[in-house]
Amino acid sequence: MNLVRFWVLALLISPLWALPARAEPVTLSLEEAVHRALDQSIHLRREAIDLALAGYSAGRLWSEIFPSFSLRAGLTFLPATPLFTEPGFRYDSDRMGYSLNLGVALSLNPSLRASMDRIELAYRTRLLGYEDARRQLEIRVIKDFLRLVTMQENIAHMEESLEFATQTMNNSRIAWQHGHLNELTWLNSQLSVQTARYDLNTVRGAYQNALWEFLALLGMDAATDITFMGTVDIIPIHYDPEQLILEHLPRRPDIINQRQAIERLELGRTITTLSSRSPTLVLSTEWGGGTPTPNNRGLGAPFTDRVSGSVTLNIPVDSWIPGTRQSQGIRAASAEVEKARLDLQNIETRAKTEIRSLVSNLNNTWESLEIARLRVDIAERTVEAADEGFRNGAVAFQELEDRRRDLSNARQRLLHGELSYQNLLLDLASALNVGWRTLTGQADEGLRPEV
Repeated sequence: MNLVRFWVLALLISPLWALPARAEPVTLSLEEAVHRALDQSIHLRREAIDLALAGYSAGRLWSEIFPSFSLRAGLTFLPATPLFTEPGFRYDSDRMGYSLNLGVALSLNPSLRASMDRIELAYRTRLLGYEDARRQLEIRVIKDFLRLVTMQENIAHMEESLEFATQTMNNSRIAWQHGHLNELTWLNSQLSVQTARYDLNTVRGAYQNALWEFLALLGMDAATDITFMGTVDIIPIHYDPEQLILEHLPRRPDIINQRQAIERLELGRTITTLSSRSPTLVLSTEWGGGTPTPNNRGLGAPFTDRVSGSVTLNIPVDSWIPGTRQSQGIRAASAEVEKARLDLQNIETRAKTEIRSLVSNLNNTWESLEIARLRVDIAERTVEAADEGFRNGAVAFQELEDRRRDLSNARQRLLHGELSYQNLLLDLASALNVGWRTLTGQADEGLRPEV
């Protein structure tokens, strides 16, 4: 019998051996989450590669005026001879020969300066894109962090509601068994518990899926037990949107990027114009050597060399004639610059509207939060009073259930309102291209809210 018990116990425990060991609990702060995401981001790594290439080119502008070198070597192993015509094919080794040529050419055009400026601009654009990508990833990580914290709090409230409903069901069962409560109320209490369990299970599943996505973003194991620490403070702030626009609109990445696009198109127009209409000076020299031509001694002929040099000035004419392809190219480059300037005006208008809307939504959301907190306080006191009345028989079960739902709804509205307010703060920080700590007055003194 002892042997049978041993094997039964072994069969029951053995499946547990195959389960993966759960990772050690990790306390994750807001700053650490951002740091992990920045280190693990594949997109940022790709941006860093492009940035390094642009920086390498910007640091070697001399390559734009570096002369071109050429080295040629030739061997005439089959001297010219008839093949099908008279006097027929004849191979003459004495006419074999070889040659060596080394050349250097330098082309100078007024557009070289604009080409160098465009390379430097490309590096600044890549740098702006990399910094903006880092900031956007930081905002995304913070939003996901806060969303998970909010979901945890919501789960805690729903667990509390389930516990409360379970206690009520147990009390109702005892009262029903003693004939102090009708069967309908007893059944409703059971239904209330199962509904609370269903809602709690749904929220837990959504939280687990969101947590897995967040851990993947941070490059952490999916089985990691996370304890979140840190948040974005919810404080009343009141900004003048017009003052924010005046001070911070030029710092927005999209505004800077569009101005750089205009500068890039202007440089492109300059390059096109100067290349098409300005003279180009070509300096070249070449040294060559080999067997003399004509040669009657083959590869054994004495070596001879020669050197030559030339200066060429190419003056374009077609681009000065209206309607030519070169002239149309210059007009098209100018048109692209004008279109880019119009796009800048459109981006600035949308940016101003966004900042005004975010500031207005922040103010409205704060007012809603104050109302939501008041609703939670009232709902909690109402549930306490309804529960006491239900125990005394003065309040119906349905009335108690309605008050519980009101409390659950009030808590959820408050949590969602707080998360919305935090997200609006982050969105405003992104729209102004400043840190969220600066926006809430926790960092620099350059931007203080009017509390």
